[in-house]
Amino acid sequence: MDVSLDDSKLSASDLALLKEFGELWNRAEAIWDSYQQHSAFESYVSADYHAVFHALISLREQKSRFIEWGSGLGVVTIMADRLGYEAVGIEAKDLLVDFALDLADDFQSEAEFSVGSFIPDRFEWDPASGDESIRTIIDIPAGYDQLGVELRDFDLVYSYPWPTEHALYHNVMREFADPNSVLLTYDAREGLGLVHFADLGF
Repeated sequence: MDVSLDDSKLSASDLALLKEFGELWNRAEAIWDSYQQHSAFESYVSADYHAVFHALISLREQKSRFIEWGSGLGVVTIMADRLGYEAVGIEAKDLLVDFALDLADDFQSEAEFSVGSFIPDRFEWDPASGDESIRTIIDIPAGYDQLGVELRDFDLVYSYPWPTEHALYHNVMREFADPNSVLLTYDAREGLGLVHFADLGF
């Protein structure tokens, strides 16, 4: 996904948010620096928040309900909420959710978070269909019920898939997501990706 990272084209309100988000990103980095040896941070990887910020801006005229899979410290979910999305995050590690809730409160965000897997409970993992899971936690209850939602309630899903997990994520989307939804991903090697499932014969 190619997005312009030219901040000079942002509206005054978005520029103000970007300044706030810079503080949010610094807070998240400080938490990581202090707790990176904790087991809850074992698989934690941050994204290019500036690029994700611009991606969220480019999509908000088309999409309105946002969910983050593996929301970590909640940074992207908080950004989405402040940018006008109805935003929630699901994270398997309760300590990370605690931090996310604190950050949401400190940055005037109404984003909601739950502890659990983002893989719906009814999903049946099948390696034969291309589902490879090395890091994603799939053996705990899903976090949707805590939020009173289903995956199909969202039109924008954000995730950070590990290299072998793209097929797994796509299979979950095909089975449980709204056919008009999109999957926004960030990969440290490839950058941002965007899949419109309607274009793939969802």
